[in-house]
Amino acid sequence: MSGESGDRTATWIATIALVAIALAFWGDCIFGPWTPLAAGFQAQMQPWASEADLPGTDRQWSPLLWDSVAQFYPWRLLLARSMRGGELALWNPHQMCGYPFLSNAQSALFYPPNWLLPLFDVKWGMGLLSWLHYALAAVLTMLFGRKLGLGALPAAFVGIAFAFGGFMVTWTELPTLINSATWLPGALLGVALIYERRRWGLPLLGASLAMALLAGHLQIAAYVWMVALVYALARALWEAVNRRAAHLGRLAAAVALGLLLSAPQTLPALELAANSPRGAAGPSEAGWQFQQERVLQVAELVLLVSPDAFGNPAHGDHELTRYGIPYSEHCGFVGIVTLLLALLGAWFSRTRSYAFFAALAVLSLHVAMGGPLAEAMYFYLPKLGQAGSFTRFLSVFTFAAAMAAGLGLEGICRYLKQRDEVAGDEGYCGWNLCAPAGLCVVALVVLCYELLPWAHTFLPRTRREHVYPMTPSIERLMAAEGRVLTVTPREGWSMARVPEAVLPPNSATVYGYDAIGGYDSLMLTRFRAFLSASEGTEVAPPPNGNMLLPMAACGPGQALMGLDTVIARRQPEPAPGHDCDDWGLSVTQSLGGTAIWRVAEALPRAFVAPDWQELQQIAADDPTAMRAAVASCEWERSGNAAIRVAVPVEREGDHLVATETFAPGWSAYVDGRRREAVPFGDTFISVILQSDDTEVRFVYESSTIKAGCFVGMLGLAALMVAATWRSGRYGKY
Repeated sequence: MSGESGDRTATWIATIALVAIALAFWGDCIFGPWTPLAAGFQAQMQPWASEADLPGTDRQWSPLLWDSVAQFYPWRLLLARSMRGGELALWNPHQMCGYPFLSNAQSALFYPPNWLLPLFDVKWGMGLLSWLHYALAAVLTMLFGRKLGLGALPAAFVGIAFAFGGFMVTWTELPTLINSATWLPGALLGVALIYERRRWGLPLLGASLAMALLAGHLQIAAYVWMVALVYALARALWEAVNRRAAHLGRLAAAVALGLLLSAPQTLPALELAANSPRGAAGPSEAGWQFQQERVLQVAELVLLVSPDAFGNPAHGDHELTRYGIPYSEHCGFVGIVTLLLALLGAWFSRTRSYAFFAALAVLSLHVAMGGPLAEAMYFYLPKLGQAGSFTRFLSVFTFAAAMAAGLGLEGICRYLKQRDEVAGDEGYCGWNLCAPAGLCVVALVVLCYELLPWAHTFLPRTRREHVYPMTPSIERLMAAEGRVLTVTPREGWSMARVPEAVLPPNSATVYGYDAIGGYDSLMLTRFRAFLSASEGTEVAPPPNGNMLLPMAACGPGQALMGLDTVIARRQPEPAPGHDCDDWGLSVTQSLGGTAIWRVAEALPRAFVAPDWQELQQIAADDPTAMRAAVASCEWERSGNAAIRVAVPVEREGDHLVATETFAPGWSAYVDGRRREAVPFGDTFISVILQSDDTEVRFVYESSTIKAGCFVGMLGLAALMVAATWRSGRYGKY
């Protein structure tokens, strides 16, 4: 067997082994009845607590673990449900009177692995995708290690250290983070292949950069792009010093390819960011102070070798949770053996690659601790600095530490082989030929012993039938004609304990009713402002600005939203200056810990009305006259992003309103002819009627989505050309 053939065989064996380890780790979700969701917390929330027989959990409350249930499962379910129905989920009509679903990058609608979800039960599919990304992260890291000259066993070591390290494991419940991070080794492998003049380098780098963005977490994707850029520049500088081609043209082409391929997601996301509270914010001293309070502290460096030094949510004793610091944010654990080998590499692996990754590990840890580099990023890369805690740079640290450790292990093996050669020349053998392989096997066993049991214990699992079970109250909400208010007290929402929630936000997306609250990392500024004005106070609880928890059941704003059903633990509150008796609030059902109220004076979901100021004045003078001032319309929804409304009367100059949140991208087609859709009260979609209008169709068809898809198709064509292009210089595999 030739050396090249032997290396290829060893690489295939290592690949199969890593895939098998990941499969064994996730086997209970793929072959068993479990799903990787922390749904046990639902047993302490209404109406499940009183109407469903759920086993509960002894796991400590963690908002980030809860996000898997409250955000990501509903999003993936909407994506799969829509694709099964033959459409893309461009709009989510079930939350916040509707919002652009695709435009929130974490919907990851154009991320190819998510296209598997419509084929399966989503609860099972989420376990499948977890396995796929663990295996992919491990294999790509191993292949990159092989490209840097690591043997098969040291390369397998780095694959396990990264894929099962602290960042990947503790952020699994928020899959967009680990999905984006998975493509970091792929991007660096693409750079390495470009410098080896391999034709697969350019398409791999471009595709990996695009996949990091399409995977949904723009902050982690930005880190992937930054590290790939720094690595490419370091390689280019070395080539220039040695008077060799720097390949800047091919690197630039790969970057352009990544931008083209990711455009279907990034262009709508940029549009939504410009229309969201988070996107409008800028850097400030107060914001930097907020960041500083959440960075990794010196005392917490012990977490690099002992992840449970301050407790573990799985054991119910994580001490930092009470201070609003989730376990995931500060976990950079990659195993003691990994850190030891990374340190030994300073002596045994005096290579450029080791120097790069050792320096990268130190710099990324420096950023995670909020050092001057983090401060510069916050103020001079404002959108990146405000995207989330700088502790998420531990994603880069865990990868860099794993690579440094693998290079250190390879250096030690090389040293042992050299000792063997010297001993053989002198007529005796001080080290037998099995010592390097034996050392690698021991290192791998110790690493697996350190990481796999801890990872499996940390990651929550729930039986699939216990995730969002049906109850009698929920069946009533699903039958509601208007919008639903689920009252969860804002003051009861805590980062440290399970909130006193009643069907927390995004439950509506799962069950299919329409709610006025919502939970999204990016939301429309205009709707948040309208809801806050309707309640006379900010409706987003301070611990989590991504969440809208309305509480007022009666008022002009609530009537305008079409709110006709309320579920709460106790009597709902009216909007300031109003009395619920004026709006016809009455109990229709009481079960267990909740009751359902009916609001008689809610406006229909579509109506013809005079202008907004006139309607407001009517509501202020006599709330009961508000409904009489509008003409109810027959309406029906066609998919997620289209509404058909019949015009009931000739009222030229009045507004035909659909109580769906106005956003850039809504168009109106009146009797088949396009007409401008305008905001009604700066919040809802409407069109100004003419005398002979009979039917209106509102369609969400954002121009940025169209442009993004067109650019993405160009990128796909460019990828195919790059993958099949052959030349004398780059035709080598």
